[in-house]
Amino acid sequence: MSRQRPAAGRKASGRPRRPADASGVGREAARRARAEEGGPAGNRGAAAVRHRPDPRDRDLPPHDRGPVRAFVRDAVDSRRRVVGLFLPVLGIVVICALGPASDLQRYGLYGGLAVLAAVAVDAVLMGMSVTRATRAAFPGEAVPGLATGWYAFLRAHRSRALRRPAPRVGPGTDGTAGLR
Repeated sequence: MSRQRPAAGRKASGRPRRPADASGVGREAARRARAEEGGPAGNRGAAAVRHRPDPRDRDLPPHDRGPVRAFVRDAVDSRRRVVGLFLPVLGIVVICALGPASDLQRYGLYGGLAVLAAVAVDAVLMGMSVTRATRAAFPGEAVPGLATGWYAFLRAHRSRALRRPAPRVGPGTDGTAGLR
């Protein structure tokens, strides 16, 4: 096989060639712009400190990043809720549904379905209260109600040992002000 040569005016990578800036005008303009904004290690004031990203956010997946999601995580982690019974009760319902027919199975199914209904009501109430508190805490941010409530439910229905990122606040602590 023969190797193809790049087209005239292009590098081997396929990008067009740019003329070299021999005069240094572009570099000088960049140097001046850096000097005006405080330099690479200069003091940029309180605005730079306020908008500095949280170093722990780098390690999180994109849907978990940001102060709004951190607020929701702390709100969910600060309380024990009925939603935490979702997976264990669902397992009991499945076992009862697959087992032999008996009175125990019937009572297990009815009890499990009643708890699942209570879990659904608690999940909706939790989603509404967390969304309301998040909107109050971050008035300048766009906080979608359904997405915030769903994120809170997905966090709350897992046991604390399985929550990622790990909880920063314990149950019973006031992780967020404004939640009922």
